[in-house]
Amino acid sequence: MARKTGTDKADSIFGTSLSDWLAGLRGDDLIRGYAGNDDIYGGDGNDTVYGGLGRDDIEGGRGNDRLFGGDGNDDLEGNDGHDRLSGEAGNDELEGGRGFDWLSGGSGNDDLEGDRGNDTLLGGAGRDTLEGGAGNDILTGGAGVDFFEFERGDGRDRITDFQNGVDRIELDDFSRAQVSQIINGARQQGSDVVIVLDANTSITLEDMQRGQLDLSDFTF
Repeated sequence: MARKTGTDKADSIFGTSLSDWLAGLRGDDLIRGYAGNDDIYGGDGNDTVYGGLGRDDIEGGRGNDRLFGGDGNDDLEGNDGHDRLSGEAGNDELEGGRGFDWLSGGSGNDDLEGDRGNDTLLGGAGRDTLEGGAGNDILTGGAGVDFFEFERGDGRDRITDFQNGVDRIELDDFSRAQVSQIINGARQQGSDVVIVLDANTSITLEDMQRGQLDLSDFTF
């Protein structure tokens, strides 16, 4: 196992075939974990981090970071800044944090959470769960059965590829009667369907007809 720490400058830090602990500190760093189950922290600066093989835990820290999980079931957290997170292969967990983030699950059954900011979430292939969080987010499930999670206060979000009868919208803290009322209040807006949860929270389903929407599209 290697333990490596960067400096205040732009560093290049490389792991080993073992499970390593790598930290960039300040500066715009390049960090590669390679094989093993690595713990990697980018620190301050606009960092680029590659987890590589194994089950990696990667946190970007401050700055606009680019995080790549690689193979394995990885945990990626952008933290502060406008970050780009790519889970790639495996069943990954991605969290954007603050800022306007871009999250891509890749292959596998992934869990994507935008958190704060206006985020873009792409599930990719597999059975994915997407939660935009606060802000006006764009969600694309991709191939497979996908779950889109919402709660009050999440902002005005869009789902680009909701598949009626395949995907599900998960509403936290809503009863069956409330969900039925929400469905009844949904409206057609051009080629899209708009679902209103409250005065500050809505879901737009692109390229869908109001008549296709029913209770079977929801879990609660």
